[in-house]
Amino acid sequence: MSCRLPRALPLALLGCVLVGTPLAGEKAPTESAAVLTRALTEAERGLAAGELEIAESRYRTALLEAGLLLGAAEASLGNLDEARAAFEQTTRVAVETRRGRLSLALILIEQGESGQAVGLLRRVVGAHPGDFAARRLMARALMAEDRVDEAVQELAELAEMAPGDLENLYLLARGHLIQQRPEAAAADFARLAEARPIAETHVLIGRTYRDFEAYGRAREALETALALDPRVRRAHYYLGTVELFDRGQALLESAMRHFEQELELYPDDPLSNLYLGTALVELRRHEEAVPHLELAAERGPSPADALQFLGRAYLALDRPGEALEVLRRGLELAEASAAVARGPADARERRLSSLHYQLALALRRTGDEAGAAVQFEAARQSSARSTQSSREILGRYLEGEPEEPASFTSSIGSILLPGWSEAAKRELVETARRALVQAYFNLAVMLTRSERFARGAELFEQAAAIDPDHPRLQYSLGVASFNAGRFEQATAPLSRALADNPGDDALRRMLALAWLNTDSYARAAELLAEDDERQRNPALQYAYGLALVRSGRAAEAEATFERLLRDNPDWAELYVVLGQAHAQQDDYQAATGYLRRALELDPGVAEAHATLGDIFLRQGKLEEAERALRAELRGHPGDRRARYTLAAVLELNRKAGEALVLLRALLRDEPRFADARYLLGKILLAEGAAEEAVGHLEAAAALAPADANIRYQLGQAYQKVGEIDRAARQFETFRQLKRARGNGEGP
Repeated sequence: MSCRLPRALPLALLGCVLVGTPLAGEKAPTESAAVLTRALTEAERGLAAGELEIAESRYRTALLEAGLLLGAAEASLGNLDEARAAFEQTTRVAVETRRGRLSLALILIEQGESGQAVGLLRRVVGAHPGDFAARRLMARALMAEDRVDEAVQELAELAEMAPGDLENLYLLARGHLIQQRPEAAAADFARLAEARPIAETHVLIGRTYRDFEAYGRAREALETALALDPRVRRAHYYLGTVELFDRGQALLESAMRHFEQELELYPDDPLSNLYLGTALVELRRHEEAVPHLELAAERGPSPADALQFLGRAYLALDRPGEALEVLRRGLELAEASAAVARGPADARERRLSSLHYQLALALRRTGDEAGAAVQFEAARQSSARSTQSSREILGRYLEGEPEEPASFTSSIGSILLPGWSEAAKRELVETARRALVQAYFNLAVMLTRSERFARGAELFEQAAAIDPDHPRLQYSLGVASFNAGRFEQATAPLSRALADNPGDDALRRMLALAWLNTDSYARAAELLAEDDERQRNPALQYAYGLALVRSGRAAEAEATFERLLRDNPDWAELYVVLGQAHAQQDDYQAATGYLRRALELDPGVAEAHATLGDIFLRQGKLEEAERALRAELRGHPGDRRARYTLAAVLELNRKAGEALVLLRALLRDEPRFADARYLLGKILLAEGAAEEAVGHLEAAAALAPADANIRYQLGQAYQKVGEIDRAARQFETFRQLKRARGNGEGP
C-alpha cells in the first residue's frame, strides 16, 4: 500500500492541541471587526470635518480589514475562489499588504498553486526576514512543491528562533518523516508531547505516524493517548484504521472492535460508522451494517463510499429499489468528485468501477436489462483505467479517506472562527460586504470630487461588483467613467441609472454622448432626438446631426446642419460633418466644397483630409487620395480609419510593401481591427505568403464572421496551402452570405 501523504496539514486537530495562527494575520476576527468599525466611524467624521486625507486613510483601513474578514469568512465556508478574490483585493487597497499576502498564500497552497504562493511569500520575507509566520507558511508552500529539503531547513531555523512554537515543531517532525528520518521525527514528537502532555497530542502523533505507514509507532502513540484518557476522541478510530492499513482484512475483527469502542463513546462519529458499516458488509452482516452506513451517508465526509456499501447491503437484503436509489446518488457524487480531484486516479477508478457494477446488479434485479448492460460496460471501462488490482480490501478501497483533520476548508473555521456557526459566518460575510461597499463608494466619491475620475471609477466598479444595486452607485460609476473618458465602460451603468430615472434629462444626454463616443450612433441619435435642450444648445445639435450622419441618416441631418450653419458660419467641424453627409449620399461635388471650406477655416481640423481621401478613393483618384490621407495623418497620426484607408490606396496603387508596413503598425495598436486584418491577409496572399495570410484572414473571420469578402479570401488562402476541404467550406459560407444579401455569386 502506497504512503498516503495528505497535502493539507491536519490543522483542525492541531487547533485543539497547539496554538494556531489566524488565517488573516495576528488579529482575531473580533479585533478586526472592532478596527473596521472604528475606521469607518473616523472616516465619516473626517469627511464631515473636511479632513479629506484622514478620511481617505481611514477608508483604506476599512477596506483592508473588511477584505480580510470577508476572505476569512468565505474560506471558512469553503468558498476558496471568493476568499482568494477578497484577499487579492486587500493587497491593492492599503499600504499594509502583509496580512493579505499571507492569507492569499494559504488559499493558493490549498488550490494547488503553491509555486505562486512561494513567490508571494518571498516578497514578504524579503521585506521582513524575521517574520516567523511568513517563513513558516513558506515552509508549507515549499513542502507542497515537493521541495522538502528547503522546507525542512526553513523549519529547523524557525525552531531555533522560537523553540516553544509547537505548530512549527509538528511541521518539522512531519518534514523529517517525509525525508525518511524517523528518529529525528521521534525526537521532535517527544519534545511536542513533553510541551503538551495531553491525550490529544498523542492522537495527533499517532495519526501522523499512520499516514506515513509507521504503524508500530502509530499504535504506541495511540495506546499512550488512551492510557492518558480512555475517552479521548478518535484514538480507537485511528487504531482501527491502523489495523486495516497494516494488515488488511486479516485483522478485520480487531479493527471492528476499535470502531465499536469509538462508537460507544461517540455514537454519531461519521467515519467510525462508515468503517464499521463497510467492515460488516465485508463480513456479510448486512442487517447490522445498514444503520451505520445510513448515518455515514447522511453526515460523513465521504458519502459516495457510504452509499456504495449501503447499496451492496440493500441488494444482499433483497431491497433492490432502495439499492438502486442510493447507488445512483453515490455514482453521481463519485463522478462529481472525480472531476475535480487532484489525487491518484486508481482509487477513483476503482470506486467508479464498483459503483457502476453494483448499479448494474440493482438494475438487473429490477428488470432493466438494457440499463444494466450500460452500467456493466461502464464498470469494465473504469476497471480498465485502473492500473492496480480492484480487489475489495477495505483498507485499500478507502485509502486516503477525507478525514476532517486533513481538510483545509473544514479546519480553517475551527482556527480562524472558533465556535462560529454557519449562520454566524454567513452573517460575517454580509457584514464585511456591506462595509466594503460603503468604504469603496465613499472613497470613490472623494476621488471624483477631486477630479481623480479614473481612480474613482475603478473604486465604484469594485463596489458594484459586490452590490450593483447600492443607491446611486450605477449613476456615480457612469458619471465617473464618462468624465474619465472611459466611454465604453460608462454606457452600461448610465443605461441602468437612466432606466431607474427615465426623467433625468442630464443623464440621458450624458448617455447619448457616451454612445456617440463609442460609435453607437443610432443609439445616440435616438436619445438626442428626445432632448428638448437640443434646440437651444448648438453642441447638442451638432452631436445629433453627427449621430444621424454616422448612422446612415444623412438626409435627416441636413435640416439640423442648415440651422447650425446659419448661426455658426465659421465652425470648421460643422463643415466636415456636412461634407461627410453629402459624401454619404454620393454628392461628391458638394461634399468636397464643404470639406475645403472646413480646411480654409482650420487647416488642422480633424477628418477633413481623411474624408477627401475617401472621396478620391471612390472616384479612383489614387494619387489625390494618397496625398489627402497623408495630410490627415500628419495632423492626426492616430486616426485608425485614415491609416487603414491609406493602406488600401497604397495597395491599389501597387505599393504593397508600404501598405504592409502601415497595416502591421496599425494592428500592433488595434489588433481587433477586422478590416485591417482582412487587407493584410489579402495583400500577403497576393505576395505569395499564403501561410501568414491564413492566420490574419482567420482572425478577421473571427472578428467579422458575416463579412463575405473575408470568407472568399480565406477560401483562396486555404487553397494555396492545400487545405481543400476547409477552402470549400469557406467558399460555401461566402455564397450563403452573398445570397442572404441578394448580391449574387461574385466576390
